[in-house]
Amino acid sequence: MCALVAAPFPGAAAAAAPAPPVPLPVAAVLVSGARTALVVDLSASTRPGRRSVTVTRDGAAQRATLVPVMADGLAVALVVDTSVAGAATLPAWLSAAARFILEAPASTQAVVIADSAPAAVTVGPQRGPTGVVRALTSVRARGERDTAAALGLAVRQFPGTAAGRRVVVLYTTGADAGGEGARALATRFRASGTILVVVGTVTDSPYWASVAAATGGFFAPSGDPVVIPALDQVKTTLNGRYLVQFPTPPVLPARVSVRIDTGDLSMTGDAIVTAPAAASRDTTDRSPIRAALVPGLAVAGLAAMVIAAVLLRRRRSRPLPAAPPDEYAADPPPPWVVRGRAAVPGVAPGALPEVTPGPVPGTMPGVVARGRATVPEASRASPE
Repeated sequence: MCALVAAPFPGAAAAAAPAPPVPLPVAAVLVSGARTALVVDLSASTRPGRRSVTVTRDGAAQRATLVPVMADGLAVALVVDTSVAGAATLPAWLSAAARFILEAPASTQAVVIADSAPAAVTVGPQRGPTGVVRALTSVRARGERDTAAALGLAVRQFPGTAAGRRVVVLYTTGADAGGEGARALATRFRASGTILVVVGTVTDSPYWASVAAATGGFFAPSGDPVVIPALDQVKTTLNGRYLVQFPTPPVLPARVSVRIDTGDLSMTGDAIVTAPAAASRDTTDRSPIRAALVPGLAVAGLAAMVIAAVLLRRRRSRPLPAAPPDEYAADPPPPWVVRGRAAVPGVAPGALPEVTPGPVPGTMPGVVARGRATVPEASRASPE
């Protein structure tokens, strides 16, 4: 009997053994000066409680912190498609934006940017939801989309914000940014340390999915023509995103190893920290129309120079009148001034400039959040 009591219960040792670590999904690496933030997905952990993080580089532990994306200190730019083409969807976008800011942490700073030419900041910065909701109720549709310029305004808001603490939420009926390539736009956001979340009516958008995923965000299709944004899924996905913050390694590129313990899971993964690529001046702070005009005007100028050269050659080839050399002086070439506008070819519907079939190098595959949630009418949004 004593032997039976002393014998270990079958399987007890296996039950007491810790579960093996699971892979840690690293959505993006955002570098902002002396600080780096890894955007990680902890949605696989379902147990609330304290969470800890360990970061090592070349075997040495680094000082690191783990904070939720949706936490105090968050800065949000709400970019709303206010174009005439998307007027039918505007009430749903305004209601969705109001709901987002109402459910964000109370200390969140926010601005509202109207995505119609010319793109402009409608209100902000505001701390807390009251002023933002009040401003949303007064937004009206006008003009054409100016998405690239609107997003350019968004990444310049809240200067000095730490990497990963600025989130841009774009509500749009457009299939792309209107001329700026997916890689260039993703580079702009990563260079500024900004996370992009896109809610759109396009059912399947490789453009928005790839750009958002490169920044640690995601694309959430909402459905069309009846727009029922996947707000619950947007909130759930963002609540599962965390930032692993640590000092930027002195020499780049550098590999770091990360371990996060959540109580029910141990998650491990590696990430490569590289120097952020500089945003291209050709795509920053310019609307797609102006960007398209530049090469058109250059062609027009070149054509004018060719015509001038031909005319000058013909003038010089004419026989000279019989006159003493000292009395004849050839006329100087006539001045040429080219004025007007070059024709700008339109973008074919559904065209996705520079879209790559996979994610931007160094990023996780595109994350697409799907779901449905009831959206209150914009007129019911309370300014309180």
